[in-house]
Amino acid sequence: MDVEKSGPDPRDGTVAGSGEATVLAEPVWQLMLVCVGCGGVGGWLLTLLADLWLSLPWVPMKGPARLLTSVPEPWLTVGAVVVGLALGVLVGFIAMYESLTARISDSGVVFTIRDSDQEFTHDEIALACRDGKELVLVAPDGGELARERCGLPWRRLAETFTAHGYEWGAPRGS
Repeated sequence: MDVEKSGPDPRDGTVAGSGEATVLAEPVWQLMLVCVGCGGVGGWLLTLLADLWLSLPWVPMKGPARLLTSVPEPWLTVGAVVVGLALGVLVGFIAMYESLTARISDSGVVFTIRDSDQEFTHDEIALACRDGKELVLVAPDGGELARERCGLPWRRLAETFTAHGYEWGAPRGS
């Protein structure tokens, strides 16, 4: 998770000073590392599964597995790993696009997800809380202002919200 002062790039990792906004976002390198690593390993495993698929007499649709195993080594493994890496990069970019960035300041909160911003002033927010894997902002009248799927560390979110003067906890009435 990156923490930074407000500025043009919310993922550069600088630390906010007092009174400035704190931006919490999942690190790009972490998302990409997981996705690319899983893609490369997945591509390699695909070559092993193709051999297994052909060895089982009861498995249908052996044509794609035969086509895959007809490629000579080492090109089969190299090609499968490269395709897996490319798919991992694609999934990584989708994960970055879908991930939540929260900009929390004394004056308000801005959620950025899928290239759109949701802005809330401090007066609009009575409570910030966790509901399962979702971050919820609750209005003073008890209504829900926002509910976003969140992969950020909950302890860090709680500390940041309270440091900026917001109440953090369980929704009232639960």
